[in-house]
Amino acid sequence: MKTKLGKQHSKERGSVLIETALTTVVFSMLLFAIFDFGRMYYFQSRLQHAVSQSTRYATTGNTMEDPNAPGQQMSREDSIMHMIKALSGIEGFGPNDIVIQSMNAGGVIVAGAGGPGSVVTVRASWRVPILAPFLHAMFEGGEYEFSATTSFRNEEFPTSALDLAPWYLPQSAVA
Repeated sequence: MKTKLGKQHSKERGSVLIETALTTVVFSMLLFAIFDFGRMYYFQSRLQHAVSQSTRYATTGNTMEDPNAPGQQMSREDSIMHMIKALSGIEGFGPNDIVIQSMNAGGVIVAGAGGPGSVVTVRASWRVPILAPFLHAMFEGGEYEFSATTSFRNEEFPTSALDLAPWYLPQSAVA
């Protein structure tokens, strides 16, 4: 009888080992998925905050001092891009990842931050690489791509410091 119980106990020990191994794999996959989705949400939230704050700054017509050339002012567009990069903490934006457009009072959409009364729209896109191998295959290129967009109407700021073309200005200022 002891031999039967010994063999049965050894079989149970083997099945417990297999069940533990399978459970550990499933648990690890779930843990990696939670980690990846948390990273996606984190970067998306940071980027949305940075775009929102940068667009709010853009509405004032102000510019920032160039950190690479003390005493020199950056353009409004460069100031907006600098703020997005600084507030988001994301490095390596490509040349087409940040788009700044404005719509004047006449409804014309142009590149740039616009003038007083124009509606400025800032859109930034980013890609988060997926780390979990089983999730990697579910996303094109193994990356989660998202964008954040915000629009505000520019305040009435003095245009004397700006080199604006007439299509930036409200219709009342052109006449």
